[in-house]
Amino acid sequence: MTLNKLLLLFFVLLLSYSNGVSQCCSPGNPVGGSGNLGTLNEKSLKIILTHRYSYSGKYMDGDKPFDPYFVETGKFNYTGILIAYALNKRLTVELESGYFSNKSQTYIDGVLPSKKSGNGINSITLTPKINLLKKKGWEITTGFGLKFPVGAYNKEFNGAIAELDIQPSTGATDYINTIFIAKEYLEKKIRFFFYNRVELKTTNPLQYKYGNLYATSFFVSYSASVRWDFIAQLRNEFREKDERPAQVKPYDLVKIPISGSEKMFFSPQVNYNFNPTLSIFVLADIPIYQYYNEQQLANSYAVSLSVMKTFVPKPKNKIQILKTLTSE
Repeated sequence: MTLNKLLLLFFVLLLSYSNGVSQCCSPGNPVGGSGNLGTLNEKSLKIILTHRYSYSGKYMDGDKPFDPYFVETGKFNYTGILIAYALNKRLTVELESGYFSNKSQTYIDGVLPSKKSGNGINSITLTPKINLLKKKGWEITTGFGLKFPVGAYNKEFNGAIAELDIQPSTGATDYINTIFIAKEYLEKKIRFFFYNRVELKTTNPLQYKYGNLYATSFFVSYSASVRWDFIAQLRNEFREKDERPAQVKPYDLVKIPISGSEKMFFSPQVNYNFNPTLSIFVLADIPIYQYYNEQQLANSYAVSLSVMKTFVPKPKNKIQILKTLTSE
């Protein structure tokens, strides 16, 4: 397949999934090349530490700006860790968790208190990934995971349960499916990635159900040198409406009109490689299109700083370790 045809195919796949949504305060995860999206080489271990800051400072009704009438701003600081280990050349297992050091909202003049905040652990996600194809520059990998709610979902503020957007966890188990497709052109130092993630939500103990999440990303990566990599990501997110118990029949769930959204982000990323096993990267999330069902607080921007360390089996020689790392 030629480079031009491949580029056209990935864009068609991305645009065919263009009904996207996400809440203003979900942490999200940056991407360090293709290594933490696909599978690793056998017995390799990868650890990624990430700190993410997100800010929301505007309201939108549909895709139009709207004057804030309750919440003025929302922001969070989130530190996450992802650990991936390859049991063999086909199977990699990922374990992921994180902690909100601050997750807060400020309110417009006249609303008391003027600010509410929360903190705590988010969740633990376990995702086995199975490689279906890895040859001739191609990789196809799928994953099936579970997100376990270990953090608080019902923290109180002045005797009442606080707003959802300052709770560190949803309190519900998520079922996750991922698909990763990559094509690498070594002579051009370019990689193309397609990544799709589905999170199916369940009802938490408060009988509240967050909307299912469908996210699709397309990446272009360019290796400028041994030290520097540049990645451009176009990501589409769709979240269905949340659900809560009906007033007449509490065991029946009804959709919440003011929930759910459609978003598209442009995310530039810069990687610096200290050596073949240690990298640092910076990522920004810039919304280029947002659509919200009725009036909701919208994303303004998010930035992330990550450190990635890879541990490989002790090689017999230096050539072997370079082959192991460059094949990921």
